[in-house]
Amino acid sequence: MRCDLHIHSYHSDGTWSPEKIASVCKEKQIDCFSVTDHNLLSAYPQAILAAEKYHLRCIPGVEIDCILNQKSFHVLGYGVDFSNQSLLSLLKEARDVLDQMSDRLIAALEESPFDAEHSVSVKDYLNYRYDPARGGWKGLNYLFDRGLAHDFDSAMSLYSRYQITYEKSAFPSMQKTCETIRQAGGVAILAHPSNYFPLDDKLEENLLQTVHAGVQGIECYYPAQSLQYTRRCVDFCKAHRLFITCGGDSHGEFQKEINGVRYEIGAASVDSDLLFFSLL
Repeated sequence: MRCDLHIHSYHSDGTWSPEKIASVCKEKQIDCFSVTDHNLLSAYPQAILAAEKYHLRCIPGVEIDCILNQKSFHVLGYGVDFSNQSLLSLLKEARDVLDQMSDRLIAALEESPFDAEHSVSVKDYLNYRYDPARGGWKGLNYLFDRGLAHDFDSAMSLYSRYQITYEKSAFPSMQKTCETIRQAGGVAILAHPSNYFPLDDKLEENLLQTVHAGVQGIECYYPAQSLQYTRRCVDFCKAHRLFITCGGDSHGEFQKEINGVRYEIGAASVDSDLLFFSLL
């Protein structure tokens, strides 16, 4: 089977419905996929039903924000029971923290605005609505629509300006995240390791720290990772008997190309015989 196990729907910050994702997978001859929304499982069971409609396989998945050694990471949970109460509780905790980052930014902008021509308020933000199919999230779209940012980078610079960062937010630990995924019958995978660790002589040492925190595999195949980086990750997984996964990190039409790298369904798809994912 051809696999792409890292796709986002409009339930988090993508632009496509689970049905649209399944149809694109069918068009691109992706036989097995996973919708891995940020700290949300609301795409299920619709994603599984859409996969059945197109005669595909869908592995239940989610991407969770967490912290290890005061650094921000994403862990993918695959094969999870999406009715597991411990997992749902953890996801609510992580999603609340994620949403509160935007709440804090709007409050800071109201109290100390950097642009007098485009004032905002918490009350206005609470009443604000947007079409999820635009992609992104509520805070990002609010900044666009109120003229405070014109693109993703300018919006993120506002979060940084007011020191609202992932590292300074109260996301659950990687240890707690991985343990909860396992309790929900799933497998914990480190997403896009090149986002955190450079290709140097400490790569394996750094990856091992995440394994000690509970990670059971690595997303070895990813659009932004070089062949050499992928090779090192695959060798590491084989040496430590870890899961090997792949994913294009598609958000539909949102953030489709970053620094010349395409993030779309199939961008890092791999035949299942190159993956070590047999437990699912």
